Amino acid sequence: MPSDGLIWVPVTLGATAAQVLRTARQHELRVYLNSLGAAYVRFLFAWPLSLLLLATTWAVTPRRIGIPPAFWFWIASAAVVQITGTVLLLKAFRARDFAIGTVYSKAEVILVAAGSALFLGESLQPLGWLGAVIVLLGVVLLAATSGLGVALRRWGDPSAWFGITAGLFFALSAVGIRGASTSLFGGSVWHRTCITLFALLSAQTLIHGAVLAGTNRSQLMEIWTHRKKSFQVGVLSFAGTTGWIAAMTLTTAAKVRTLGQLEIVVAFVISLALFKEEHHFRDYLGSALVVSGILLVVGLG
Repeated sequence: MPSDGLIWVPVTLGATAAQVLRTARQHELRVYLNSLGAAYVRFLFAWPLSLLLLATTWAVTPRRIGIPPAFWFWIASAAVVQITGTVLLLKAFRARDFAIGTVYSKAEVILVAAGSALFLGESLQPLGWLGAVIVLLGVVLLAATSGLGVALRRWGDPSAWFGITAGLFFALSAVGIRGASTSLFGGSVWHRTCITLFALLSAQTLIHGAVLAGTNRSQLMEIWTHRKKSFQVGVLSFAGTTGWIAAMTLTTAAKVRTLGQLEIVVAFVISLALFKEEHHFRDYLGSALVVSGILLVVGLG
């Protein structure tokens, strides 16, 4: 499926902004919920919004959409691996070091590109691969708050391996979303986005909810008790996920996820401009590498 020009760029940036805000709000919920409970909020409260969006879209502009069996395979796969990736990343944080787990999870940038080429036949151009590698290096420099040398020395730590595995599962999730949305035929990009969004959130709500009900049912009661704060996370999650799916319907998952790494540069700029925090040369170099790599992927990938 060809991309519709560069429409996917602002869509991706909007999704990235929503994700940053959602993460901040979600972190606030950790006062009331454990990690799995706080993670479930993003699916549970976004699901009814996806149903409303789907119903409204078909009421206003009804379309006939063909849904092949492959769509359900991609949706189920994307839902399971995204939940698994979240759990693995949480294990990485608990295993030893939040920063080390984050550094190694950023292998997602290359893994998405590799997965797209392997499973979807959507490979980046040579300069696009170069750009993805440059982005990865830049993100690692920014994420390695304890220093790159420390991160490399901890290659064998459980946190590093949990992080790498989490990155792999997040990459497979992006590939699954792209595979699901592009397997549909008929209708517009928006119609395919709405169907994919609703199906994905439905699967995640059911699967994650079943896990919580079986392992820690009290978290479900806590979520309901703090439903007002949880709903805010759900709204931001809905906005972000809608943007990610729309962008990955328009162009390859590799390009979308690479551009999404701009999030870590924005966080760096905010800390520099608003909070006047001091940074090492490593941080400036990392930011420059991320921006340069993104330009290569977007322009020549």
